[in-house]
Amino acid sequence: MKAVIMAGGEGSRLRPLTCDLPKPMAPLCGRPILEYILDLLHKHGCDEAAMTLMYLPQCIMGHFPDKRYKDVPLRFVLENAPLGTAGSVKNAARGAREDFLVISGDALCDFDLSAAFAAHRKNRADITVIVKKVADPREYGLVRTGKNGRIEGFVEKPSYAQAVTNLANTGIYIINPDCLPLIPDEGQFDFAKDLFPLMLKKGMRLFAFEDAGYWCDIGDLTTYVSCQRDMLEGRVQCRVQGHRDENGSVFAGGRPSSGVKISPPVYIGNDVTFDGEATIAAGSVVCDGCTIGNGAKVRGSIVLQDSYIGANTTLSGAVVCTGGSVKAGAGLFEGSVAGSKSVIGAGAVLSPGVKIWPLKQIEDFAVARDNLQYGIARSNVFDDDGIAGETGVELTPEFCARVGAAVGSIKNCTRVAIATNGSRAGFALGEALKAGILSTGCQVWDFGEQFEAQFDYCAALASAPLGVYVEGGQRSSLRLVGEGGLPAPRSVERSIEGSLARGEYRRSRWDTLGECVDMAGMRMLYECDLLKCAPQGLEGMHACVRSENPKIAAVANAVLARLGCDLRCGTRFSIDQSGRRLTAFSEVDGYVWHERLLALGCISEFEKGRSVALPYDAPRMLDRLAAQFGCAACRYFECPADASDAKARELAKTQPFVRDALMLALKLLDYLARSGQTLQQALQSTPEFAVTQKEYAYTGDVGALMRTLGSHTAQKEMGEGVLLPDKDKRGVVLVRPLKRGAGIRVYAEASNTEIAQELCAQIEDTLA
Repeated sequence: MKAVIMAGGEGSRLRPLTCDLPKPMAPLCGRPILEYILDLLHKHGCDEAAMTLMYLPQCIMGHFPDKRYKDVPLRFVLENAPLGTAGSVKNAARGAREDFLVISGDALCDFDLSAAFAAHRKNRADITVIVKKVADPREYGLVRTGKNGRIEGFVEKPSYAQAVTNLANTGIYIINPDCLPLIPDEGQFDFAKDLFPLMLKKGMRLFAFEDAGYWCDIGDLTTYVSCQRDMLEGRVQCRVQGHRDENGSVFAGGRPSSGVKISPPVYIGNDVTFDGEATIAAGSVVCDGCTIGNGAKVRGSIVLQDSYIGANTTLSGAVVCTGGSVKAGAGLFEGSVAGSKSVIGAGAVLSPGVKIWPLKQIEDFAVARDNLQYGIARSNVFDDDGIAGETGVELTPEFCARVGAAVGSIKNCTRVAIATNGSRAGFALGEALKAGILSTGCQVWDFGEQFEAQFDYCAALASAPLGVYVEGGQRSSLRLVGEGGLPAPRSVERSIEGSLARGEYRRSRWDTLGECVDMAGMRMLYECDLLKCAPQGLEGMHACVRSENPKIAAVANAVLARLGCDLRCGTRFSIDQSGRRLTAFSEVDGYVWHERLLALGCISEFEKGRSVALPYDAPRMLDRLAAQFGCAACRYFECPADASDAKARELAKTQPFVRDALMLALKLLDYLARSGQTLQQALQSTPEFAVTQKEYAYTGDVGALMRTLGSHTAQKEMGEGVLLPDKDKRGVVLVRPLKRGAGIRVYAEASNTEIAQELCAQIEDTLA
């Protein structure tokens, strides 16, 4: 028997374990996965094995310096470019004259390969696929068979609706060399995706051989840990080096002293030092040369070679990679990983699922809740304000440079618009962000110092496909802007989060770095378009604008003056720091809140027979108001997961007044000037209503809470949150989870503020 072992995989889902070694070299109970595969081949009479190598090939070649394992000669075949699974096998099997086996170098199994070869020859098969029945077929590529095991088709990781079989493709094949000419010499070509469908189309003979033995595709860190427990519990026929006692524990060296409490089965390697009493619980693996401190508790965890585990530490379902150090009193919990030669400080805690990359350090008594790869590496970096945090602590220039690189690495991203609020913090973070974007070869359109609403409008006017607004201060934020100046979709956020989590960014050569284009002149175009909001001027009108942001007040009042408006008396408009929310006050009208002014702005559109696009959390009263005019209030999402709000977004691009308080103020003044009404008279056409917005922390499962709330409503359409009508018909409540899942935001709408607050309180009661 001759074999080709596919051993070129990076094992990206096993990182940081595989940051500095290829996946086939990941240790299982003290030995690389690859050795167990070679043991199986040797058992079934393999007389030559070729290995396809690509990622860190020297690690594998260095492990077999004699190019031999036992009496099996080894041949190493390096790939210079990705060829796909079938392409790499053809590259390694050139000149083959007899049927040969293909097996993955990163999966553990004990299949009867001899029986599979016998069935292959009996069926006169071109290819035989070894298959195994699995409990959850959704996680595997499946094989559909007909009479006598002949293959009729393949399904790749289907839903239950398409999982018509539970036979998983194990990636182990027996191949007639006459099939190899079907595989091209260049480019990527895979077995399941390309070769097998082609062979079926040609009517060639593909058969499945079902084996009931053990098979584990070590695809992630969870299966990496569970596979070793299976080995210790005897679920797989393989040779674990060392003496196995009557309880199933394996000791490669001597058994530890009586002060070490062992709950079998466990694996203890050679030269392991115990500095006193310790607890090693079932499923744990402690490899050669490790030191375990007094009072340490290792429960269902993997401690790889030459690692140090300090006194009174707790490892629970964790992995400590080669040479890692965990100081006294530290705790590593389920799914956490300390990379090779990393240092976890005394009393520090790695929260479940946190991964620390090689050579990184966690300070004493720190609590790591996010992956640590390059300083700060969080798996979910976006909250409702964008990427936000305390300046210099959570949001640093170093981190912003990585965010910029992640933004520039988005597929098909060629230019990104940038603006800041003009603060020193905003400038520093913005410059770092730009540097990261330029490093990927993307162009930066620098709009300079602007307020948020102004930037959104200018980015849309310039047709920028993506923008980032930097709000600097004691707490800073990076807010994404998509096409048309609207919030960016979730797919963009996920792309950025993925790049940050993996530390993988697009890079450019010195001569292909991006260029920075000065777009500060767009501010003048914004002011010109503000003038167009009142094309007939505002002679005879009396109003002025105030804002905590002096730039907003300066721009707005300059435009009002140019339009002929008297700034000395009349209505006083107030605009928030971002330039989004508008309120008004006059001696006659008193205070008028943003939602009523927005309603009046919508009426000015409805009277012209135009529908209006609104954010999903805008008042529901506007839907009823639109219907009275025979129009619609279309809604777009803050962070859409798909294109279901595409029509609303297209309409929203033409109606910036909904998101821009300066444009809304000018639109209202123009409406009043043309209609000859006072603000008080115009407001009489809008229903009396009030909106109360509150945010509540929630430590439970927010997803379960939303499902529970959703069961009490007849809401049919997919929205952002759950819309709950009041049972007494006093109003309506929108409940939206925060992006980080740490709480909810409640929008209560009713005829007056008191009732709206009562509706909020009812939701708060459900959280208790």
